[in-house]
Amino acid sequence: MIEEPARVVTCEAGFALVETQTKAACGSCQAEGSCSTSVISGLFKRRRNVLQVLNPIQAKPGEQVIIGLQEKALVTVSLLAYLMPLVCLILLAVTAQQLAQYGYGGSGELAGIAGGLLGLIIGLALLKRFSLRNRNDPAFQAVILRQASAKPVHFL
Repeated sequence: MIEEPARVVTCEAGFALVETQTKAACGSCQAEGSCSTSVISGLFKRRRNVLQVLNPIQAKPGEQVIIGLQEKALVTVSLLAYLMPLVCLILLAVTAQQLAQYGYGGSGELAGIAGGLLGLIIGLALLKRFSLRNRNDPAFQAVILRQASAKPVHFL
């Protein structure tokens, strides 16, 4: 389970809107003060993200909580988000270019570019469809685990 601290903004019907703060990846490094990456990341304003999460503990607005997401869900969604559009782009670009070489279109390069763009659009549409179909699936939903002051509970 991947955990992140958050603050509850509003609550409604078993869900809560929580606000998390984006942190630099090197924020806990020992060389933070002398590292150029840390200096550059300090120049940019820290963003706050607002997420809708399940609220099984009935947290109230203003409370500091710990939210969590299953690692499997994060890996699955990350792989799909990166690979689905890329695989569709490559497959359709190669297919269109091969068809053009066998006389079913104009220039092979132009057909490859058009096929790649079409593949990218199809890949993004498939990703959107997956997202809409699974948006209410608890396996892909972040959840409030506990109050931020509470001790963690380890699941087997």
